[in-house]
Amino acid sequence: MAKQTGYVKATGTVCGDINFYKDVDCGFLVRMLPGVDSKRFWKDPAFEGSRRSAERFKQGNIMSSIIYRFVPVKRRYPRLFTQVRRIAIAFLKQGSEKGEVFSALFTFLTEQKRISLTREQFELLLSSFEEELKARLQEPKPEKEKKMKNKLDIQVFAPLNEEDIEYFKLYMDDIEWTIRFEGEFPEDYRIPLFLLKHAV
Repeated sequence: MAKQTGYVKATGTVCGDINFYKDVDCGFLVRMLPGVDSKRFWKDPAFEGSRRSAERFKQGNIMSSIIYRFVPVKRRYPRLFTQVRRIAIAFLKQGSEKGEVFSALFTFLTEQKRISLTREQFELLLSSFEEELKARLQEPKPEKEKKMKNKLDIQVFAPLNEEDIEYFKLYMDDIEWTIRFEGEFPEDYRIPLFLLKHAV
């Protein structure tokens, strides 16, 4: 982490991972945001465990949503879906077959008196649940366009010089920014007009 120096300070993020922030103890700092590139996550052996965990979460989420449809809205309560998903993930982590996982979810929801299916209906639908799970797991994942975070809140603590003004004019077009003039300024100091539209 580097310390921001000078009389112009910023908070916010630019270029996706350069983060300007204010620390209570250290003042204004700048750092690179941590994170792992998605290509590296899916290929690097170091992330094998994380990939397995992500896959279990994905499967557990889909399985839970399939069976949760049979819980009438009036019988739902906050966090019920989360409980169902946790059970699914726990069974998947133990290496249970898909049918066993669905059965465990059905049993839990039956004991809770939440699901509208009988055991017989569940048994009839089980193969369709497994087919739906397989189809949903094979759906192509839409690629997300990574949006650059370019937003800054700038604080100015002393009059801007010509170089600062020129920088704001020429190099801030790609950034959504606001500017605040903090502290005491000479009475005859005039804020450049183009900065007023960014002033807060």
